[in-house]
Amino acid sequence: MREYRFQATADTMEALRKLRGAWRGISVGEQEVTVVLRDGHAVRIGIDTADVEALFDAYRIRAELEPTPGVLGVPVEDFIDGNNDVVLFTGVTWSEPHGRMMAEGMAEGAAMHFSGHPGQLSETAEVVCVTTDAFVVASAAGRGILIRTGLRPGSLEVERNPEQVRAFLLERGYEG
Repeated sequence: MREYRFQATADTMEALRKLRGAWRGISVGEQEVTVVLRDGHAVRIGIDTADVEALFDAYRIRAELEPTPGVLGVPVEDFIDGNNDVVLFTGVTWSEPHGRMMAEGMAEGAAMHFSGHPGQLSETAEVVCVTTDAFVVASAAGRGILIRTGLRPGSLEVERNPEQVRAFLLERGYEG
């Protein structure tokens, strides 16, 4: 198995730490989420892409701190007081050997790519890339928001439904 790493940078982790503070609003798009903080800064969240090997891309969460936000976003009462907790999650993207898993309509010699958490990694994986694919922000009041890489390349998914956030946390083995 060939293994690569494409995880969050130190700059991304520093920007995500700012989400511990008090929020003013959030703006959600398909490829970018911006959280406006009460201190006048904003955290812009998106996706970075790496061409790991030919026809094998991996995606990770990217975050940048902006000094002057251009948008205020929708108010988010759950996070306005600060004292939020931020938890990053590790994901994996892998491909199965050529011909190992054939699906209807696939050409011979084609590879299938999968994404999930490390516990889902196949023993027959040929190429693996470890990524930072998601994070959860939990408010002091116990509410959470999940932001993760989306199914469509380059997209983000945002989940605020408490049952869905809890299911994600349990699937990832988080008991905090």
